[in-house]
Order: sequence, then C-alpha cells, then structure tokens
Amino acid sequence: MHTNYTNMPIIVPAVLTNSFDEFKKLITRLSPVFGLVQIDIMDGEFVDNKSFDEIDKINEIENLPDLELHLMVRHPLAEMEKWAKVKNIKKIIFHLESLDDPLEVINTIHGRCAQTGIAINPETPLENVLPYLDRINEVLFMTVHPGHQGAPFVPKVKNKILEFTNLENRPLCAVDGGINETNIAEVKSWGVEVFCVGSALTRADNINEIHKKLTKLLK
Repeated sequence: MHTNYTNMPIIVPAVLTNSFDEFKKLITRLSPVFGLVQIDIMDGEFVDNKSFDEIDKINEIENLPDLELHLMVRHPLAEMEKWAKVKNIKKIIFHLESLDDPLEVINTIHGRCAQTGIAINPETPLENVLPYLDRINEVLFMTVHPGHQGAPFVPKVKNKILEFTNLENRPLCAVDGGINETNIAEVKSWGVEVFCVGSALTRADNINEIHKKLTKLLK
C-alpha cells in the first residue's frame, strides 16, 4: 500500500477558499507550475470555515491538474459522494478525528482513487494512527490548527513527526500548514517527504519564483 515516489521531496500547493471564482483563478495560476494540487474541503463543522459549493463546475476548468482532496469534514463518507464525478482525483486524505469509521473510509477511498491519506491534528497522538499504516499511502501531519490559511506554525508537532519518520516500513510523511521559505529546510530535516504549501504559494505574486525558491531549499 505504501507509495515510493522517486522525485521526493515534493511540494503540493494547497488551495483553501470559500469562493469558486477564486478557486478557479488559483487553479489556473497553479496548473502551469504544478501537476498536483490539493483542495482543502471544509464543512463549517469540523473546522469553522466552509469551502465553496460549486463542485460540479470543477470539471469545466481547462487544463485541470491532478487533484488530491483534503477532507476537513465531520463525515468524509458523505463528502466523498459529492465529489464522485470530479475528474483527476488521485488521492483522498481524511482526518482521523472525523466521526466516520476510519476503516470504512479507507475502504471507500480505495474504491474511488489510487491513494489514501490520513491527516492528524497537532494534538492527536501518533499512536492513534498506527493501526492504519499498512492500509494507507501517507500520513499528513497538520502543523497548524486547520481551517484557515496563514495560521501560525505549531512547532511541537516536530517530536511526533520525528517519531513517525523513524518507523520502519512507514507510509509517506506529509506536512500541511505554515510551511514557507523560513522553515521548509528544517522541516525536511525531520524526514518529511511531502510539503503541502498554502498561502506562501497562493498569495504569492509570482508562484513560479516561490516554487523555485522552495525547491532550492529542499535540495
């Protein structure tokens, strides 16, 4: 079940917005630079923010990149139904803290797309995700309290990440939240392979330039 990419580490831009028009603009700006984009999906309950409703319009976007869904929702099973017809979904990540049974969610994702990830919030102990590691491709460590782009980085997650990256036969280690030029090199030193980058990219005047800077810092 584990994924071994040859081009690690990788940067995945994360799009968090409650406006479809803004989403479309961001995808249009990101797609020439990135082949994979993460969509942050929020229900207004699991986190206090809510994403856009016009899911059916996504397939109309030209040059749509590959997508991964980050489900920041209480009920990932119901949310996945809303996204069933969206093209190019390669990975679905759900939160261990959501209310649905994790094994049922994992099995449902396996029937939908190639890859599965579990996200855990800063306070969630690593031991909670250990029973599922042989069924997933990635553990996404939230390095902010989720739901808002530009939230402050939570440094205490470092110890949890180091504990995880020292495990044998583990899935990929991903981080999401507050990643930028000032900390990406240090976070890589913890053994992280996938960097979900939000506002540092989406709010940049020149996305390509920031991508090059971040990539250089990961070498």
